[in-house]
Amino acid sequence: MIESPMPVRFGPDGLVPAVIVEAVTGDVLMVGFMNDEALRHTRRTGYVHYWSRGRHTLWKKGEPSGHLQEVVQISVNCELNSLLIEVNQRGAVCHDGYPTCFYRHLEPDNSLTQVRERWFDPADVYGGKSGLASSTRRWWGAYESLRAHDWESTSGTSRLLRAGDDRVTVRLAEELRELAGALDGSHRHVGAKSDVTLEGGQVCYWVALRCIRDGLTWIQVRPDRALDAPPTVDETAATSLAGLLRREADFWETGANLDISALAHGTLAMVASACAVFGIPASSLIVADLNDMRTRSYLAPYFEAAEGR
Repeated sequence: MIESPMPVRFGPDGLVPAVIVEAVTGDVLMVGFMNDEALRHTRRTGYVHYWSRGRHTLWKKGEPSGHLQEVVQISVNCELNSLLIEVNQRGAVCHDGYPTCFYRHLEPDNSLTQVRERWFDPADVYGGKSGLASSTRRWWGAYESLRAHDWESTSGTSRLLRAGDDRVTVRLAEELRELAGALDGSHRHVGAKSDVTLEGGQVCYWVALRCIRDGLTWIQVRPDRALDAPPTVDETAATSLAGLLRREADFWETGANLDISALAHGTLAMVASACAVFGIPASSLIVADLNDMRTRSYLAPYFEAAEGR
């Protein structure tokens, strides 16, 4: 089937402005720019995409932060040269931390008056170019990319994320029990420290898959906070922690009515505590997984966009 031409008049630069409004409240959230590719991605996926005039690349709103814009309706003006897009906005839209980019009034004396309250500190959500917040956002976003794109022929993870069955939960529970065994000595591959690193990384992987399969965002789970600087745990506490991990596995298997984002956060915090027993930085589990994903050619466009290369 031949796709009909887009009924939009793009400007000389190939762009069209898009005014974004909250579908429920009617609040104006932001103004962005789209080229033909961004508009087609928006219509196909149901989530707003833009063309970055500064980075000259396509980007999905909310991909690093989780503040996605779900499309409700797209309207075109009388001259076909601008768009009005009604969305269901997840979280705050503005990178300054406000619920709208228009959070200031221009006064007669040319001063600016803030009229909206800030919803979050940008440092908590966006961080810098390094640190656990930044690395876990890239990590989470990579798996979201694997779910969003049809790479099932080359990626087993993509197949799992797109299949929607419950193998993910089964494997998560299994890996939690193996991490417990690595802690109390009942499950050994090489040595305690190496085994905790291996099994802890596996638990992180399956937690991410379960959450992302269900559409949970980084901001809903905050893996950076879960993994960051747990209390010091000595080896005498390993046995009791192993018991908690086994109970956590039971929760995942039977917890149909539980808050998955809260359960995931707690599970990742337990991984951090298990790592602390042997002095393993929990961040190293994420870095190792990221380094592995960077070797996958199909994820190269994601990392180039996420890391500004």
